[in-house]
Amino acid sequence: MEKFILKQHIMKQVSYFVSLIGISLLFASCDGGGSFLSASSTANEVLVVMAENDWNDGMAGRALFDVLNSPVAGLPQTEPNFRILQVTPENFTSTFKMTRNVVIPEISNIYSAPKLSSELDKYAYGQVVMTIKAPDTLTFVNYVIQNKEKIIDYLVNKELERTAEWLTKDASSPQAEIRKNFGISMFYPKGLPTITTEQDFYWATNNAGERRQDIVIYQFPYTNENVFEKDSLIAIQNRVLGQHIKGAHNSQMAISKMYDPFYKKMDVDGIFRAELRGLWEMTTDMMGGPFVSQAFVNPNTNKVIVATVFVYAPEGKKRNLIRNLEASFYTIKILDPNTTAEKK
Repeated sequence: MEKFILKQHIMKQVSYFVSLIGISLLFASCDGGGSFLSASSTANEVLVVMAENDWNDGMAGRALFDVLNSPVAGLPQTEPNFRILQVTPENFTSTFKMTRNVVIPEISNIYSAPKLSSELDKYAYGQVVMTIKAPDTLTFVNYVIQNKEKIIDYLVNKELERTAEWLTKDASSPQAEIRKNFGISMFYPKGLPTITTEQDFYWATNNAGERRQDIVIYQFPYTNENVFEKDSLIAIQNRVLGQHIKGAHNSQMAISKMYDPFYKKMDVDGIFRAELRGLWEMTTDMMGGPFVSQAFVNPNTNKVIVATVFVYAPEGKKRNLIRNLEASFYTIKILDPNTTAEKK
């Protein structure tokens, strides 16, 4: 029933989607000297190319839908990872081929084993075309379910990387203080004009009552690798943000104890990072929302740098707000200490 209702909603938006891409094609520009047009469609949107019967009534369509429609981790209410559209293979023509995220299931006995592959910039610049191959439906279903996290993480990371590229080109956020104090460059979205700087601490916010967005950067000396363990990062985050971010009724910002944060270790451009993702709250006030933080070492200063983004949007959607900020993590570059002072 859920899928049927969503499909009805999707069909109502297909004509708008086609119009949006058509308009985008008129204004898209070439990138990097090639003749490719930029991929279109909105952020966090996926187009599935699959036969109507398989998508609406088949096991394969159900399994793929459930993966792409799975809830975003670390949000206080359920929001899907992606907005999903579907077209049949015969309707996957030039207009739809400009979509930024495309998933194509291929179920055929010509394949001996399931396989996941992707192509970048196949039809347009900034595009991902993911193909999921399997010899039969049951194998496809099991493979998609078993690789759910891999599929979601890959598509989300590509969205974040696209946004990061745009943020870097936009290049409007203040960089001098970040470069000077942390030895890194980092770009974040426009519209966070209220800035607080203290020793080893930087905070930018739009200070909005609704749809509030904040980004915090802080650092401390690196001692040993244990600092990157989950409990250690939680304790440090609570101490630093509790000290600097206060609210009404003597409240302090802290990671919510009601929900255990998601934790993972990752590698970004050859640099180890530890990530926390969960909910924040004000200790004695009715405020809270999602946050994401990443911690890494600046080898030039031997300091741990922690970048944290969080939003406050009571009763509003939060997925796009937090992902828009999270993309800032993928603009981070550790600067050559000899040139840091020159880059303003």
